[in-house]
Amino acid sequence: MARDVIDGGLEPGDDDDGETQARRMSMYSVQAIRVARDVADMYILFPQIKTALAAFDRIYQLSRAVSIPQGALLTGPPGSSKTSVARYFMQSLPPAPDVVDGFGALYVRLRPGASAGVIVSQVLNAVRHPFTNVRNDRITPMRDIACESLQHKGTRLLFVDEAQCLCLRGRGRAADDRDTSAVNMLREIMDRAGVGLVLLADHRLPRIDQVDRALADRVSVTLSLSHFPNDGAWSAFLRGLALNVRTPSLQLLTESSVRTATHLATGGSRRATMRLVIESVLIAVDADASEVSLAHLRLAFERSHGATTEVPNPYGSA
Repeated sequence: MARDVIDGGLEPGDDDDGETQARRMSMYSVQAIRVARDVADMYILFPQIKTALAAFDRIYQLSRAVSIPQGALLTGPPGSSKTSVARYFMQSLPPAPDVVDGFGALYVRLRPGASAGVIVSQVLNAVRHPFTNVRNDRITPMRDIACESLQHKGTRLLFVDEAQCLCLRGRGRAADDRDTSAVNMLREIMDRAGVGLVLLADHRLPRIDQVDRALADRVSVTLSLSHFPNDGAWSAFLRGLALNVRTPSLQLLTESSVRTATHLATGGSRRATMRLVIESVLIAVDADASEVSLAHLRLAFERSHGATTEVPNPYGSA
């Protein structure tokens, strides 16, 4: 049921039309959003990402070509680009004659207490099967359909995000007696469908053998991503952004003091950095500025962190 909204800050006569002011849903202009979207779609290939991509390329090439299962574990804190590198890999795959376009590498996401049925359902959804509901008494036939669908699509690689959930029960409690049905299903997918596996996990899954030794024998490669320390790699990452964003210019980010302030603002997290940069670009475009300024960064930090943040604004105060 609709309700009237009363703005307590309005004084009589403030609204010339005599109507209640509606909540504004467009802080930024269409042009600003378009520019910001282009920035958000950029992907800076820093060294750790290149190492991960090389490992994915190897697994992708060998899967279904040799009978030995191929897999990798990629760990890192939130915001270190685990999910982003998976999506970049999927989007950048070239066409292959034995792979249905768009199905060479697929992505699923787990949750605490993930079961075999959940994994089968997500795989069926990823291959766009018309029936994705998996009842407990139908897991085996639906598993067979999932594996056959992966083979039919020519899928070579499956990314499993939030893989630490393999060793967690619901409500985030560590499992004492680990339910191995989920990992058994992943092994089935590797062995029967010939699909390579990449597990994306946080610090709660530092080693696969903590979940299942048989799965660890198949997932032999261990990789890690981390937030940038304030060093040469951080400088190169910001420089890459500045080189690829022409309008508004991000050259200010390459200055030593601003580079350090940006590290303080983001902790070297790629996600936090991109959020801050995108916000500053939105502000600069709507200010008709040709380059992002310190004032834009200061306001971007305020908007992306909120007014109650305990972290001092590293770009100073207005």
